[in-house]
Amino acid sequence: MRDMFPNITDSISLNFINSRIVRKGRIIELVKNVKDLEAWTESPIDGNTHYNTQLSTFNSCLDNNIDINDLLEFRSELYSVLLDLLDKKISISDFKLFIEINTLNNPFSIIFIQNTPIFVPVKSGLAGIKTLMFLDLSRLVENGDINKVSKCANDSCPLIFINKNGRRKWCSMKICGNRYKVERYENKNRENE
Repeated sequence: MRDMFPNITDSISLNFINSRIVRKGRIIELVKNVKDLEAWTESPIDGNTHYNTQLSTFNSCLDNNIDINDLLEFRSELYSVLLDLLDKKISISDFKLFIEINTLNNPFSIIFIQNTPIFVPVKSGLAGIKTLMFLDLSRLVENGDINKVSKCANDSCPLIFINKNGRRKWCSMKICGNRYKVERYENKNRENE
């Protein structure tokens, strides 16, 4: 189950948003219940201590009282706001304000693991998850990666990623890039027949 989540970035908020994929032209929901979220939290990224710590913090926010529909609605809201930012419908200042307003209701505390501060939600459940997502989005603003967020070149693919070098077109070669290359190759061979 854990291998079905794409986890194509080192951002917990983007990977959370990317918990839907496209298969055969259809969007497939990977999160249908809390068990699916638990499976996602069992997908750490090798060598990324910060991400894995945030992932375990996310896991500690999970409880059986989470309404999965409310969680998916929140994910959809984050996705829409990011798409609006990518499409220049909102500015980076609007995006920062969106984070600021939403973190007013979602407090956090800081614990230190060795000398590294870790932000931990005060609340659990959906409120705690929201806190983690907004903290991660604020980290993307702080390090400038928010300006490198891109949507996959496959129009039917919902995945977004951090385009660090500016040349990347696909969410991943494994998911969309290779499919595009195979399709292009087959179309080229049909034309040559």
